[in-house]
Amino acid sequence: MVDHRLCRLSVRDDELELAGPPAALRALSRLLRQHAAPVEVAVTGGVVSQKVTAGPLLVSLEGGTTLRLTGGRECLDIIWGALDGLAEQAETADDRTVHRHLHIEHSPGDEYRSPDSVPLIIVADWPEV
Repeated sequence: MVDHRLCRLSVRDDELELAGPPAALRALSRLLRQHAAPVEVAVTGGVVSQKVTAGPLLVSLEGGTTLRLTGGRECLDIIWGALDGLAEQAETADDRTVHRHLHIEHSPGDEYRSPDSVPLIIVADWPEV
């Protein structure tokens, strides 16, 4: 089993990026999905912290190295589904040199993502050979 710690958190110009090989993204998704209680998961470059609450998905950065995710389970599923879906896209892609990515951010009229969220990019990549 591939370890979720192969995922990497980086911050550039108030933009968060969570990247990793497909199997690591899936491992992180599984770990986050199984917790109803607050959880903190170590990844390379920081921590992914999740708390199930009422309301829309709120993505924030704390202390420069903690990606904090809060919201109802149906809203957190946006993150879990993105991790799984992106892993699937990367694994079935003909060209692995192009890293698949997804933007998670609020848009006007969106009731599932908080307008107070910071943009998050999730990237599926492959280890260097």
